[in-house]
Amino acid sequence: MLYGESAGGPGSGWRIDGTFTLADPSDPSDGMIYVLRDGNDLWISARVADKSVGGGLGLFNFDGLIISMVNRMTRPTEPYTDPNYFNAANNAEFFYTFWNPADTSDAATTYDDGSLVGSGLPLPGNEARLFGDFGVGFGEGNVERSPENVAKWDARTVVDGISNDDTHGDDVGYTMEMRIALDSLGYDFSAATGDRVPLSIALNDDDYSWPEDANLSMLTRTWWQNQWGNDFPNGVAYIMGSPDVTVNSGDAPSLTEPDFRVLNDESAEITLDGQLSEDVWGQLDTLITLQYQASSSMLDALPGAGAYYTHWFRPDINGDERQAIVIDPSIGHFKTFFQGNMLFIGLDAEDQAISGISRGDDGGDGTRIILRDRAGTDGSPLPFLQFEITIDSTGNIAYAEDAAILRAADSTAFQAAVYLKDASTVADPTDIDTGYQMEIAIDLTKALNYEDGLGDGLLYMGAVFFDGDYLESMTDSYSTRIWWLTERGFGPAATGLMDPTFRVDTEREAGELPQSIALRGNFPNPFNPTTTLSYALPTAGDVTISVYDVLGREVRTLAPGLQAPGSQTFTFDAAGLASGLYIYRIQVVDAALGVDQISGVGKMLLLK
Repeated sequence: MLYGESAGGPGSGWRIDGTFTLADPSDPSDGMIYVLRDGNDLWISARVADKSVGGGLGLFNFDGLIISMVNRMTRPTEPYTDPNYFNAANNAEFFYTFWNPADTSDAATTYDDGSLVGSGLPLPGNEARLFGDFGVGFGEGNVERSPENVAKWDARTVVDGISNDDTHGDDVGYTMEMRIALDSLGYDFSAATGDRVPLSIALNDDDYSWPEDANLSMLTRTWWQNQWGNDFPNGVAYIMGSPDVTVNSGDAPSLTEPDFRVLNDESAEITLDGQLSEDVWGQLDTLITLQYQASSSMLDALPGAGAYYTHWFRPDINGDERQAIVIDPSIGHFKTFFQGNMLFIGLDAEDQAISGISRGDDGGDGTRIILRDRAGTDGSPLPFLQFEITIDSTGNIAYAEDAAILRAADSTAFQAAVYLKDASTVADPTDIDTGYQMEIAIDLTKALNYEDGLGDGLLYMGAVFFDGDYLESMTDSYSTRIWWLTERGFGPAATGLMDPTFRVDTEREAGELPQSIALRGNFPNPFNPTTTLSYALPTAGDVTISVYDVLGREVRTLAPGLQAPGSQTFTFDAAGLASGLYIYRIQVVDAALGVDQISGVGKMLLLK
């Protein structure tokens, strides 16, 4: 982590805290971070080159590490009934620094006679301390921690030099080593599939403050994905592990798999009319499903850190302090694919009352897609752009925020259309609607500064789903919104990968049968109690579909029987099963050769 060099997108960066004589630090922060896992113990160490090591009395006037990590143990239990549910889990914060907020042993004190005793600086040689979760309180000093907290988090530091003393000459630096018991935060790396920890790490660097030298003093921070804060406002990183990855298993696996894949279809002909009627939409898996007061199963199915950073809010639109009953918590299903430089996003919304209010936060129906602009500024995370579209009172698209700004400059940069399903109407509370669909087309080169061909193909994304239900009586009306990862211009993002080799599996495109069983998802998803599985077979044969729960137990065996090669479907009836996330795998035994193939896994969400 070197000041002036990004530790990797989209959230990493560096900054100067305060106003100083120097424009740039005379001794830029320079630290190497190491990570090792032993069972459920996470070891993090830092080797930091630093000519001036120490920490002051004020908040953040210190050298050391600031680590933020999702604490699964704080996740509330279902049902999630809070109308303002901002966190599915809280973050644990680990400050291991030379900060001395309660060290008054050499603090300056002015007596009644005007005499001044003490330098107002921490004493030279003070050690690094542990603050935050399992540490001491932010207002406490070098107090003894409980044995229980020491077992959960402990650390040591060695300084090559003298902390809090710039009079002896330059220091060389310091080395930190810590152990965090991840099972105390709800993680279990003993599972066959392993586990992963959402976190961020920042390196703080306070130079030449003991005593302060106006010509050299500087306070900076360099961070990996997020600089601080318990909601990952800049970004999120992950530490991953599994039982089969050890120091003796060879090189660590290359973690190139994104949070989600954006498939490519160069042959799809899209008419931007709002209807998701083109073949490509039916051949795509649902990326995310959002609903107010969603179940834990729905949250767990979301990509990225969605299980812990998907939130909802219910504004008080009629002054009743949210007393009206939410009788229709609408559901939004999002899909996406790309073609050339164009990103297409489809929204299929189940909504019984389409409001016609043209602003999402004020009770509208629609979405806000949040994407990271690739033209970032040195030192800062990649900026967010907010593309908001809602349905206006005439049943057409209302553009807001960056969607409106882009269209004013170039209408081809961002385009959208809406389609009202069945006999649905807008702003008519006397009927019961079915819902609506939206199609969105974004030219990534014009809207988000991608290079032609999309460069590395990475897409950083979040989304908001708006639902305003204005009924015949205003006292019965309500409005909700739920957001996946980001509500506005802050928060983490899920990482998608747009690779031309990730193709939508269509016989029309390929002109031949797939080489292996191709899963095309299920619809509807979520479902209750039936859903139709879509897939393509490379050969004719006897087909078996195995359904498993999240614990890996086989709960159903389906037998479509002999099926021909190419596109096929089969309806799954989940009667008798509990709500939750289920996984399925398809096997086909070639009728002529007796050779079998087994597909990858698909996911489907049962909501009762």
